[in-house]
Amino acid sequence: MARLDEVRQRIELTDHELETLRRVHNGEPVDEAQRQLLQDTGLVDAEGVVAPLVLDLVAVVTAPMIECSIETAGPQGPASAVLAVREETVWYTDPWPRADVDAPVTYCRDELPQLLWILARLVGLRRHEVPRAARSFTVPLRAIDAVVQTMSLEEGQWEPARTVATAQLDRFFREVGDPDRTMLMATLSHLEASSRVTMVWGPDVASDARGLALWSCGDGGYWLRTAPAEPLADADITPDTLATFEPVTGGQVWRALADLLPSSAELRGTVERAAAS
Repeated sequence: MARLDEVRQRIELTDHELETLRRVHNGEPVDEAQRQLLQDTGLVDAEGVVAPLVLDLVAVVTAPMIECSIETAGPQGPASAVLAVREETVWYTDPWPRADVDAPVTYCRDELPQLLWILARLVGLRRHEVPRAARSFTVPLRAIDAVVQTMSLEEGQWEPARTVATAQLDRFFREVGDPDRTMLMATLSHLEASSRVTMVWGPDVASDARGLALWSCGDGGYWLRTAPAEPLADADITPDTLATFEPVTGGQVWRALADLLPSSAELRGTVERAAAS
């Protein structure tokens, strides 16, 4: 059932309940049992007026200035959060790994100065230095993606898949030579999570979006994929595409997240193009 938390400015809804709220707000017919449930939770009053916090959520997520997706994977499975910004308001989701697609979604409201802190928490950012022996390495992107995706297929799959990948490195990555092979073995054996963040502020992926791909390796530190650049489409990944991973500190990850944000000039350019079209 839907829930409203005005103190912490949170709303828990299913997609169906969100659609029912839209219909109530627009004066369209709705199932009376559903309307009563929304009234019981305070999302709608007896006159059919939708709570202001809900209207704020709908306004931001339907016409955001900036949208961001945060995809993570780890031992408990994958999770996909979304974030929307409009003027000074931020709404975001904070899902559990392997959440049921029909489960209620918790939307949290915050303010623009907190944006980087929210992103850092959603990717699980912690303080880490670069290990003394760490060096950048290059591997086939298709092969490494296949291994990480297999690791995160379901809860309990991470450790067995990681063990198989490292034990059979010669079979999976026979074309990778030293010293890249040594660094690949070290990072895979310590890999605790992977993250992919995509920031979008307009319709043109080439100019209105930026992204990053990150590995968290615990004591092995953070590894940022510096090539190929995100965001990537399926067509960008061919058998010949190589991925380069660079060891970075926690502070460098913070700066990389900050660099994803569009500048004022980029936002103005998007608005001007939309007005001219």
